[in-house]
Amino acid sequence: MNRRIDTGDIVHTPKKSKAIDVPDAKPAPFDGRPRVTEAGKGGSIQAVEFALEILEYVARCQTSVGVSEMARAFTTTKSRIHRHLQTLVSAGYLMRNEETERYSISARLMALGQAVSESFELATSAREVARELRDQTGHAVAISQPERDGVRILLVMPSRSNIEIFVKPGSLMEYHASAQGKVTLAFGDELLLPRVISEGLPMRTPYTISEPARLRQEVEAVRKRRWATGPNESMVGLNAVAAPIFDALGDYVGAIAMTDSIQHIPETPPTNLIESLLAAADKVSANLGYRRKS
Repeated sequence: MNRRIDTGDIVHTPKKSKAIDVPDAKPAPFDGRPRVTEAGKGGSIQAVEFALEILEYVARCQTSVGVSEMARAFTTTKSRIHRHLQTLVSAGYLMRNEETERYSISARLMALGQAVSESFELATSAREVARELRDQTGHAVAISQPERDGVRILLVMPSRSNIEIFVKPGSLMEYHASAQGKVTLAFGDELLLPRVISEGLPMRTPYTISEPARLRQEVEAVRKRRWATGPNESMVGLNAVAAPIFDALGDYVGAIAMTDSIQHIPETPPTNLIESLLAAADKVSANLGYRRKS
């Protein structure tokens, strides 16, 4: 029976019981405070919004969370947090571990998230293309779209190798430390790169690009060649190669990427792999109505 090792944003599934020791990936950023004050909303509306913020907090933590931790994060009482948690557990959106008294997201919530993901036009347009690319190359394939703080993974086609390495749907990849992020910096909003640099380029591994000049140079190279890599940049031992997706208006809307170990996707990917990726990106863009100028 297959055993999944959850390491945060990156999932490793040893199909033949071969374990991999990989440090936890960084959870998506969260401000830790409810956005709705007691005085700002009516009681019932405020309660619903606060419960949703708790739900989002637990989901973003990507691990089980205790009542005390949430009370500190939201600067409120444990009894108030506990009341909302009971409601969310009763509704089936959270699970409570009776031994540890900690909470985590439920299968129902994950299924709901998957349903929302599948409703996105980008995910729908890319699904078959991503599957074809996975089958052709053997690598895991992910579709992502930009958000303020990074690129969000919408859809994943896991690889079929003995050891699966892929990014979980819902993960947030940082702009400066991922192939998908660098593609977005190259083809997305022109104001994005200056903002990302101004907010800092934290080192996630010894290989993360943290110098503004080097990041600008890398983004310019990505813009010219139409693909990006991220060898060892978000996690040592992993690499991805990504290409941009455009809509009918010619606007950048997301990226398609292949993810695998650095041994299987080297720092400089082989030409045939890049050609397959670019062809897949063109197919998804065409599905969205984009027509490349000749």
